[in-house]
Amino acid sequence: MAKQIVAGDLYESLTGQIFEIGRQLRQPNGYPFDPIKLKRHLQDAIEGRFDGVSTPIFANDKTKDGWKLLENISRKITSISDLELVPFLKQGEGSISGEEMVRRAQFELDANYGQEDAEWLLEHQDEIPAEFQKYYIVFTRTIWRDSNDRRSVPYLRWYGGRWYLHFGWLGIGWSSGDRCVRSRK
Repeated sequence: MAKQIVAGDLYESLTGQIFEIGRQLRQPNGYPFDPIKLKRHLQDAIEGRFDGVSTPIFANDKTKDGWKLLENISRKITSISDLELVPFLKQGEGSISGEEMVRRAQFELDANYGQEDAEWLLEHQDEIPAEFQKYYIVFTRTIWRDSNDRRSVPYLRWYGGRWYLHFGWLGIGWSSGDRCVRSRK
């Protein structure tokens, strides 16, 4: 395939779009859309990825530790006040496997949030209700595989007066001290 160049009318059109993004970023009220998604899409364009598959931008990017991202969903949370904790155990259960927890969260509980949501909550942790502090809050729609081939999900844990992001192996039992979040119905 011959190398294509940007010239003439195409150059003018593309630079016009780039300048429009800049104009919107400089508005007194700020950029009216999700700036994290804009950053992700611009980086994808810089790297020549035009297939619609975006690389997530994580504050805690486990690929730097040799982990592989297996599944991820983009951030959906925009307000903490709209969230509720949801247990994934059924009556009489003491614990379930992580894989079953992921399945229930996705298909039975509508608790479909991932690491981008967890990191957003960390940035707004002063707004997280105090009653959430007694649980590990699990985000099942981001799944990582570590160098030992173990699948893990992110979770938030309250410790020492603040929330921290951790990763839990799906091969262990998850119990009544763990919760997912979902939007209030």
